[in-house]
Amino acid sequence: MDCILAQEEKMKSRYKAVLAGLFLAGIGGAVLFHGRAATAAEPSKVPFTFVTVDANVHVPGAASTMVVGINNRGDMVGSYNFIPGAGAFGLPAGFLGKGFVLYKDGTFKTIDGPGPVNPAGCNPLQGSFANCYYIEARGINDRGDVVGAYSQDVLNPQGGLFRAFYQQAGGQFTSYLFPGHTNSIFQRITDSGVIYGCFHDEGIDNSSQESMHAVIHLLRPDGNIQIITFKPEGSTMNVGGDPGAARYAGVWFDFAAQRHRAYIFKGDNRLNFDMPGSNMTQAWDMNADGDVVGVWGNNPDPVVIDGIPFHGYLRERSGNFIAIDYPGSIDTHVFGINASGDIVGSYVDHSFNIHGFVARPGDRRAEMIRSARPAIVNASFGGPRAGKDAAASVLVAMMPIIPKDKPLLAPAQTPACHQIRRK
Repeated sequence: MDCILAQEEKMKSRYKAVLAGLFLAGIGGAVLFHGRAATAAEPSKVPFTFVTVDANVHVPGAASTMVVGINNRGDMVGSYNFIPGAGAFGLPAGFLGKGFVLYKDGTFKTIDGPGPVNPAGCNPLQGSFANCYYIEARGINDRGDVVGAYSQDVLNPQGGLFRAFYQQAGGQFTSYLFPGHTNSIFQRITDSGVIYGCFHDEGIDNSSQESMHAVIHLLRPDGNIQIITFKPEGSTMNVGGDPGAARYAGVWFDFAAQRHRAYIFKGDNRLNFDMPGSNMTQAWDMNADGDVVGVWGNNPDPVVIDGIPFHGYLRERSGNFIAIDYPGSIDTHVFGINASGDIVGSYVDHSFNIHGFVARPGDRRAEMIRSARPAIVNASFGGPRAGKDAAASVLVAMMPIIPKDKPLLAPAQTPACHQIRRK
């Protein structure tokens, strides 16, 4: 369910060819509305303000950035690597990368994790993908506790051998594996210590993912992890929700409909939903107010073009949908949302470089630029360029409200870059 890599053999050949070329070239909310229905004949639009977040402001040479989570304070987490043009061959920023925290005050901290066990074994230019390292910080609460996932052999056929991790407020990096299983992922952590995520055993991109189960953990004050509950239903993953785990969202594969869909649980009541006009829908986060963000697709076969283009969405708590695409991008993923309506994610530009971004509903240019939000502006325009370039680089674009009755497309042939099949 967790879309990491697509078609290993194709990725290897494209990675080798594109990266070799690069080396030869010397490149070493707040709620918007409630109860207002969009009409099918003339969908309305709402403004969003966007700012790019690139790690290279803080880490010279960083070439790809993905922002995956944001807390209510405005601190952001994600990953970065040093691979230019990674979007051309479907490599997320966590591949051969590092995790990070970008605090609201502008402080940037790298999360290395344990690192690769055999760095020499992973040499994509030589066609070797053994022991390739992957790390991604995915969630941060207002206390500063960070959660995520890493792998020291991301192409391992047993699902990549992912380990969840947690790091309490700048403390020790600690790994975690759900007992009796080969992969664990921590997606979000709330201020109460509730952690949303999943465990699985099968391959990310070459199986039915029936072994993936949504799970809720608790990070206790003593630093130990407690299992609260997990779903016996396969192909599920919890992605975010409220601090008491009374309402939360997730993603699942509907075998009857043959498509990825999203769900919201409120107590024992379950609501399944799809982005109108899509062929697949993934939820990635939900804030405590019930606003859900994620990724949707309308490409018949995402694997063929390495997942591009995908689009982001916001499902407002009243059930209205807004499609979100970073202005001028060829691919947009929306990964996180906080209580203020700040939305974070990544986009691919026309040179296939991957950038992070933060967006706010409304025309918030003045707010983004003034010193009250230094971390956001300085993330892209830090140092001497901040005052000169910020105003021109904070973008406002109209995002369409999608009619709820817009028909769904036929399911993607290989939904969400997974080769879904029955065993």
